[in-house]
Amino acid sequence: MLGSRLTEATCLCFRLMDKPFVLTQRQTERIQQVAHLLPLMQGEVVLPRLEAKGREWLERIRLETMMNDDKVRARQRFRVCVTAQRMTCCLMLCRVCETLIQKHGLSGAETQLKQQPSLWREMLVKAQTPKMLEVYDAIADSLLENALYFFRDRIEAAFMGRDYAGYVNGERQRHGKNDSIYARLDPQFTYEQAMQHSVAVKGAGVTRNSVQQMLKNWSRQGLVVKSEDGRYRKLVINNA
Repeated sequence: MLGSRLTEATCLCFRLMDKPFVLTQRQTERIQQVAHLLPLMQGEVVLPRLEAKGREWLERIRLETMMNDDKVRARQRFRVCVTAQRMTCCLMLCRVCETLIQKHGLSGAETQLKQQPSLWREMLVKAQTPKMLEVYDAIADSLLENALYFFRDRIEAAFMGRDYAGYVNGERQRHGKNDSIYARLDPQFTYEQAMQHSVAVKGAGVTRNSVQQMLKNWSRQGLVVKSEDGRYRKLVINNA
């Protein structure tokens, strides 16, 4: 399953099988048949549901990263979104091939694609099923998590400089809605409390200027409002 993930500890538990899984003859032939049909699908296609799914994912990650002031994760979401859309599109193309083969056989499917050059586009649009769009989320989440797990240090150095703290006590943290800086804060909080929680999440390298900028970003995005007494009030409590 695409959404499943194995930790290093889990991987160590699996021994090399004496008889590893081998594709059946039918499975091997089907893969070869799909590979034969794919080059016949050439051109551009518009997939509105997949595009909307990508935008939905981008917005979810944007809010999560803003609540945790994680600029590195926020920047990585752009490339991941496009890559995940391409991978999902490839899977849908394979599904189109499989459908044609099941209905017409290999030679019949090839004939259909040659006689109707736009057929694959029409079928691809219909392949944007809810289950296939769920696959997009699994792919995008996995790509983002792995990119940050293996390359966060390098990305931080390139984007934000050496003062950016993405680790606490040398350990990787998986930041989400439930452990973000925003979620840690009370419905009403002070600047000092925001500073304290920022340090708790991101480490001692946090500066007062970076926290001030974080609060300004939250204000511009409608996440908080500043009252006359200098305190801040959260406006998106349920999504924290």
